[in-house]
Amino acid sequence: MSGKFRKSIIKRVYVPTHVRQLPDGERVIVPGHYRKPNDP
Repeated sequence: MSGKFRKSIIKRVYVPTHVRQLPDGERVIVPGHYRKPNDP
C-alpha cells in the first residue's frame, strides 16, 4: 500500500451536507458523501 506513485492524485473529495434546489422548485437534502475528484 505504498502511496508514493499516486502522490499527486486525490483519491476522493468529501462533499458536505447541503440542500440542492431543483429547477421545479423542489429542495433535496444531499447528505455528506465522498465522490471522485474527476466528477463534475
